[in-house]
Amino acid sequence: MSQRLSVGQKFLRLFLTTVLVMLVGWIPVQIAIARLLNPLPQAIVVLEGHPHRMSFAAQFWQQQPQLDIWLSGVGVDNPGYRQIFQAAGVPEAQLHFEVRSTDTVKNFTDMRQELVARGLRHVYLITSDYHIRRSWAIAFFVFGSRGMIITPIAVPSGGLPSESPRRVLRDCLRSILWIFTRYSGADLNPNLP
Repeated sequence: MSQRLSVGQKFLRLFLTTVLVMLVGWIPVQIAIARLLNPLPQAIVVLEGHPHRMSFAAQFWQQQPQLDIWLSGVGVDNPGYRQIFQAAGVPEAQLHFEVRSTDTVKNFTDMRQELVARGLRHVYLITSDYHIRRSWAIAFFVFGSRGMIITPIAVPSGGLPSESPRRVLRDCLRSILWIFTRYSGADLNPNLP
């Protein structure tokens, strides 16, 4: 037996659908404008996770030493990571550490304002190959809503399977929630202290 929706429920569904369609349609326009104005990446963003990402980023930087590097995650300021970049010749002044992020959505939400304040609209995003799809999806919403774009660079991880579509969808929804409320839901993770 199907239930009939009240007028209020119909209105709410229509309103939410309209907002979502407008958001998803507006972001590609913002991204297209950013790509026209900034066709080349202006910085390198590296998501914490595994030291091989840091080593790859240090080597990648050597090809474009004019770019600053932004490292994001709670453990990125450890001495081992600093040594990787020092050994590659990256000046300390070109390393920036965002150490508040506890998950991938927070990587982007915690960095966005700082990157925008510095006039950065196009960045390389370095993360593992299994993680690139979810990272790109989050960046689409969080960065794209402010007219920022990424050029993704996938670091080989040795054959780890890509993250599930369910995780991608979950974090897309969290990103949309954050755009409207500035709440990402990170504190709901039972694995965090």
